[in-house]
Amino acid sequence: MKKIKYTLLGICSLFIFWGCLDEYKDLNTNPELLGTTDPRYVFTGATENFNNSTRQHLLGKYSDVMQYMQYIVYYRGAQEGAYVNPLKGSRPSPYTPYYGDYFGQIGLKLRYLVNTVIANHPEKERYQNVAAIANILETYEAWLMFDVNGAAPYHEGLRLASDKIGTPRYDLFQKDINGDELYKVFDRKIKDNVNVLLNSTDDQYNLEKNDYFYRGDVAKWIKFGNTLRIKMAQRLEKADNAFYQSVVNEVLGGSGGIISSNDESCIYHHPNEHNNNTDDMHILTYQYCASRALVNFLREYDDPRLPLLVRRNGFGKGNNNKLNDDMVDSLAKYFPDYETKFPQWTIRYVGMSANPDSANSLWSRDSYYTLTYIDDLGVEKTMTIRANSQIESRFYVKNGGKVGTQITARDKEDDIYDASQETISLFTPLITYPEVCFMMAEIALKSGSAKGGKDALTWFRDGIRASMEQYQEWAEKMKVPAAMNPNSDNYNPITPEAIDAYLDKSEFKSVSLEKIATQQWVNLFMRPEEAWDNWKRTGFPAFKDQPEPEGGVAFLESITSGGSDLLVPRRCVLPTPNQENIDNYNAALDLLIADPNYGKAVNETEGRIWWDKP
Repeated sequence: MKKIKYTLLGICSLFIFWGCLDEYKDLNTNPELLGTTDPRYVFTGATENFNNSTRQHLLGKYSDVMQYMQYIVYYRGAQEGAYVNPLKGSRPSPYTPYYGDYFGQIGLKLRYLVNTVIANHPEKERYQNVAAIANILETYEAWLMFDVNGAAPYHEGLRLASDKIGTPRYDLFQKDINGDELYKVFDRKIKDNVNVLLNSTDDQYNLEKNDYFYRGDVAKWIKFGNTLRIKMAQRLEKADNAFYQSVVNEVLGGSGGIISSNDESCIYHHPNEHNNNTDDMHILTYQYCASRALVNFLREYDDPRLPLLVRRNGFGKGNNNKLNDDMVDSLAKYFPDYETKFPQWTIRYVGMSANPDSANSLWSRDSYYTLTYIDDLGVEKTMTIRANSQIESRFYVKNGGKVGTQITARDKEDDIYDASQETISLFTPLITYPEVCFMMAEIALKSGSAKGGKDALTWFRDGIRASMEQYQEWAEKMKVPAAMNPNSDNYNPITPEAIDAYLDKSEFKSVSLEKIATQQWVNLFMRPEEAWDNWKRTGFPAFKDQPEPEGGVAFLESITSGGSDLLVPRRCVLPTPNQENIDNYNAALDLLIADPNYGKAVNETEGRIWWDKP
């Protein structure tokens, strides 16, 4: 059976992407135009809406990684089809944007910027900082692509226009077409470009407003590059431990430092018009609920992030929706003992079960709970009360989903909490300071000594504090009522006192790998792809039939169908090119499948990329 049978539907052929080079035809053939092109504007275009530029980018998060990591659950009950079911031959391929974005925009245009625009510019020596930053971002995107796909035509791809290579060979993460370890090639490229920035001269042009990440702050780009080297190396802890250790020691002993404050977090700030049209993007508000795993952990320890990340249900007033509050009046009238009659709901923060086999449990029937009663005229009627809590969707969609026709009034927060769409600027975190703290806590814990100037417990507690401060800041930015609107029914901003009270709990006065992974999981709520990778790398949070936390450690809920275990996909299907390059594609698959952990076919997404060791 030909390997090309297993195709990834919905992703364009690699060769389609090369058509994007047509827009640069005049520049390639006209040196005068090259001389008048400001590379800084090309940088802005190359990074526009970084890894979050289409509706599919968001919808893919909802349907895949956010469900895998049990941040959310489908509002009609957990979806078996989201998972691998070997007994039924069901093997979904997770959606990640990296492959398409690399060849269609980010890699394509950043390579063009460095190799053509800057290389042919009369002042090219003054754009070396721009080139170095572009190279760091291009390598970052390439690494993300290999991290989930395992192979791609990296060295020979995107060279049709420049070198007439129309059938590029594929590199593997562990070995490129030159026989080198590609992960070491990536590390070396970032290291070299960080050194360019470290040795920057005063005459360099600055990206300034053309840089939607750091506004041209070279010192912060240096810290991002250094931190990225540690992050990439940590993925290889099991696959090449000696390399992992050497990179950590080299970066921590070198110049420039790593990300060391929330202000230094690398966050892409999207143009204000991004996601203004939220029709179908806003399904996060009404087609998904918060999971039991997430809500149980946050609620158990009175986590100050809870009211910011999760909305209260309808079994009581105060979820920023007057229609729900009016329904509570009816609930109290016909069920005056509802607070004791329905204790599973009146705790107000209630997550839905992520286990498809628990369809008949109290936690997963529906996002609304239906009650039958007799009205004042003796007529039997029903009322529906929101039972499962919603995720606070404002972190992903402006106003939580203001535009569109599908969202119902009872699913939304009231109009009084709307803000002008133009005043809300969405953002996508790449690497944040809290994430770095938890990375370093793990590194220090495993080494048994301080790393980067702090021991494991200090990094761990600093990460918790920074995460809470970060989410308060982000919630204010996205106009989350609980964080910034004193008129909210549940105004509950994260304060220094609340953080201190949390850290004063005995569970967070000691550190373990499970505790670090738990806090990283909560912290990566806005970066679910990284939560997925971190789970694959560490195995935490682990699964448990009832996802009740223990000793400061969270658990995901076991996922089964008919009593048989379902599996979280661990990799993506490698996209197929057009027929012209299918031989190189099949040659790459032969090498991938030679690794018994990968699986026997490209569509066996329960298999593992080379770095993802059992």
